[in-house]
Amino acid sequence: MIATGESSPPRARVGTLRDLLRRDGWPAMAAALATMAVELGVFLGALAFGIDERQSAMASLAAGVVWVSLAAPAMAAGSNTGLGALLRGGIVADASAVLLIVLWLATPYVSFLAAVKIYCIYAALALAGIAAVRCARAPSARFALAAVAAIVFMTALASPFWAGGVLSAAKATGRIDPAIVTSRVVHANPFYCIWSVLADHMPYAWHQAPVMYRITYLGNYAAVPPVTWYAAVIIYLCIAGILAATNLLRRRVGGL
Repeated sequence: MIATGESSPPRARVGTLRDLLRRDGWPAMAAALATMAVELGVFLGALAFGIDERQSAMASLAAGVVWVSLAAPAMAAGSNTGLGALLRGGIVADASAVLLIVLWLATPYVSFLAAVKIYCIYAALALAGIAAVRCARAPSARFALAAVAAIVFMTALASPFWAGGVLSAAKATGRIDPAIVTSRVVHANPFYCIWSVLADHMPYAWHQAPVMYRITYLGNYAAVPPVTWYAAVIIYLCIAGILAATNLLRRRVGGL
């Protein structure tokens, strides 16, 4: 009886792993292949069209953050279990490491440490999307939350183009310092945080480039501050933690 009791947990874990791979293995593999195809396709396609290596690297990283924002919550919504959602959604960020390795080995613009930092940004986004999806139980509700998460992520990425109205209102009322609003908008944008990682290897800081002042109103009300790469990581990991804790509490209370 003692031997049986000691051997049961490993068998249960093996069975759980087999069930997980049987249910979610193929979708996760498809998500990984699609991620590599999209991100590497942008980089290699840009090079094939004669775009220089620096711009090609920037385009592929931009495609990567957009892809993770859209695909991670959508893939997580397809699983009925928390582990399955973590596998399906998390592999989108993990597969992005292939692009980062290629950029590290093939270009002078992404160092190994920069690749690790950018991966952390991708992973934080993916975890936030997964946590949002797991707040629902019904499949239809999970996909609805995946759409909401994707919209929130894309809104954050597009902040330079809509934040001008908020800054204008803040300046008109005089109740909110536009510099504070600008700082919050910039640090919550994973796009900005990725470019801050590359600032030492690029000829300019993209988020402070003059072109951004011409095509957006973000810098018209307050100077765009320097961005720390870990700002987005902290913000989206906190969001993921809050959502996960809320979901766990709701399930515990509902189970009583």
